[in-house]
Amino acid sequence: MSSSQTQAHEQTPNCPKCESPMVKRTAKRGANAGSEFWGCSEFPRCRSIVAHEPAEAPATEAPPTSTPPGVAPEVSKAPTGPSPADKPDGFLTKVARTADKGWRWYLESDEPDASGRWDEAHRRRMLSYIHRRDGGRCGLCAGEMKLKGAQIEHVVPKVFAVFDVHKGGKAEPGTRYTSRLHKIDNLQAAHTYCNKRKGNTPDIAKWRHPAMPPLSVADADDDTAFVLPWRRRT
Repeated sequence: MSSSQTQAHEQTPNCPKCESPMVKRTAKRGANAGSEFWGCSEFPRCRSIVAHEPAEAPATEAPPTSTPPGVAPEVSKAPTGPSPADKPDGFLTKVARTADKGWRWYLESDEPDASGRWDEAHRRRMLSYIHRRDGGRCGLCAGEMKLKGAQIEHVVPKVFAVFDVHKGGKAEPGTRYTSRLHKIDNLQAAHTYCNKRKGNTPDIAKWRHPAMPPLSVADADDDTAFVLPWRRRT
């Protein structure tokens, strides 16, 4: 079957995240160079990818074969060995991870001004990323939240650029931890009212809701990461 006939049997999938039409692309580098995959047509706004499964050619009727009476027809045996379905499916994961790493680098390369604000276009890009990363939920109440109207909120308040933590879970002045400040790991999307209610509270249990995915928001002086939501030590 010709390539044009094969394409006629293929259906262009929609993006599983934003439902935009997807585009067939070919990996240009790496161990899987030359492999095809579906990428969202809204790239780089949406970086969703889907494995490409070539359409199968329609079955054709095999020509009749004549065998002598009393002789069983010969049955061809399929070659043995690992099935293509058994191949590890790590390529798309690597592509997605590499794309995400590059996008994070780009977002963090634009430092905010002295008040901690980005220009409006970059703020929207940053907000869209962290909103999608957290599943469209507010980092403070874990409730569903639309992108429109959401605010970028620092998990560790900016007043605690360096801090220590009491056993009771209260932040205090010190040098034990250094906040990652404007880095993506220390940012979350939040409702306006949740952000105002949090303020500059030193209660670290209120910095990120327990139901939210963990973030490495600060670095300790022994090179370990300070992760929130905070788990009280027993």
